[in-house]
Amino acid sequence: MSPLLWCFVGALSVFILKFIHWQFWGEGFIRGYIREDQEPEGGYRIVKKYKTPTQRIALVETEGELWIYCNGDVMLSTSESEDRYAEAMMHIPMAAAEHRKKVLIIGGGGGVTTREALRYPDVESIVTVDVDEEIIQFGKHLNELVSFNNGALNHPKVLTFIDDGRRFIEKHPTKWDVIIIDVPEPSSQCPELSRLYSLEFFSLLMESLEEDGAMAVACSTPLWMPDYYWSIQATLRKAGFFTLPYHNYVLEDNEDWGFLLATKSPVAAADVRMRVSPRFMTPEKLEDMFHMPYYFAANRSKERIQTDNNTVLSDIVDKIERD
Repeated sequence: MSPLLWCFVGALSVFILKFIHWQFWGEGFIRGYIREDQEPEGGYRIVKKYKTPTQRIALVETEGELWIYCNGDVMLSTSESEDRYAEAMMHIPMAAAEHRKKVLIIGGGGGVTTREALRYPDVESIVTVDVDEEIIQFGKHLNELVSFNNGALNHPKVLTFIDDGRRFIEKHPTKWDVIIIDVPEPSSQCPELSRLYSLEFFSLLMESLEEDGAMAVACSTPLWMPDYYWSIQATLRKAGFFTLPYHNYVLEDNEDWGFLLATKSPVAAADVRMRVSPRFMTPEKLEDMFHMPYYFAANRSKERIQTDNNTVLSDIVDKIERD
C-alpha cells in the first residue's frame, strides 16, 4: 500500500472514531435528547435515556433537581418553576368553575397538575390522560417525581389512561366540571399535536364541559409567539367558548407562560377568586396574572383558526425555531 493511501486510511479512521465518539458519547449524543438552548446553566448528568414511539426522553440531574426532557425540550422537572406553572394551569379554572367534582387533565403524565387538583376537598374523581406510557410510569414510580407530586397519580381519586387526549374524549362521551389541556406545541416534527388545538377538537370539548364548568389551555410563551396565542383564542371562540386570557411571569426564570380560560358563559377576572391557598398564587399575584403585558397585543390581527386540515400553529412554531 502506498504511503499516500496509508495517510488516507489513517485520516479516515481518525474521522470515523471522532464521529463515533461525537455520536454516542459527545455533543451528538447529547443533542439527540437535549437541545443546546435547553441545557441547564449549571453542571448536569444524564441519568438515563429512553426512546418511545413518540418521544426521545432523557432524565437529567442538575443541582439537586430532576429534569425530564422530551424531544430536546424540558417537559417537566422537580423545580419551583414547575410548581408555579402547575398552580397557574390548575387553580384559575378550578376557581372559575361552579363545581369541581369531575376533573379531566390531558397531558398531565408527570402528576404535578393532578397534585394541585387534589387540594380541593370537593373533587370526587380526576382522570389524567397522557399519550406516553413512560411519562405516566415516571409520575407513578420514579421516586424523585413521586415525592414531588405527593404520589398524586397513585391516589384513590385518580385514574390514569395512556391514550391520545382526543381519542379519549371521543371514546368517553361524558361531562366534566374542569378540563385541563396541557400538551406540547405542534410542529412539523409532531404535526399530529395540531389535532389537540383544532376547531374540531375544541368543539368536542365544548360538548364535554358542564354548562357551569371551566377549561384551561396552555398556550406556550406569548412573548415569542403572540400570534400562536391569539390563534388558539380565535379557535376556542369559533368553537363557542368565552375566553379570558391570563399569564404567569416567573421572574427567576424570565419566562412568561400564557394560558386561556375557556367557559360557556362570560367570566370576569374580578369574579375569579381562589378557593384554596396555593403556595405562590397570592391575591396580588392573581390580580397581576389577568393584566396582560403590551407584547401580548402584538400580531393580534393574525388570529387564524386551527383546523384538522391546516397547519396554522405548527407553521408559527416552525418559523420561530428557524429564526
